[in-house]
Amino acid sequence: MADRTQAESGWYGHCMQVLRWFLAYNGIDEAQAEEIVKNAVGGRFGSWIAPDVPLVDAVSSRFARGVGDIR
Repeated sequence: MADRTQAESGWYGHCMQVLRWFLAYNGIDEAQAEEIVKNAVGGRFGSWIAPDVPLVDAVSSRFARGVGDIR
């Protein structure tokens, strides 16, 4: 998402939306999806700043753990 939006203001909101869509598509209810995304992303990304690789790795790992907890 950062690449597609050139890390402009609020790009991380779009990222979170796409992750929630992904979870909904895979049958995870809205409340669980919100919690998973919030725990994975919440406050870790900043406006106007593209995340570095270690941060992306950390967020993706948290996201995967959150999904794994309900499967």
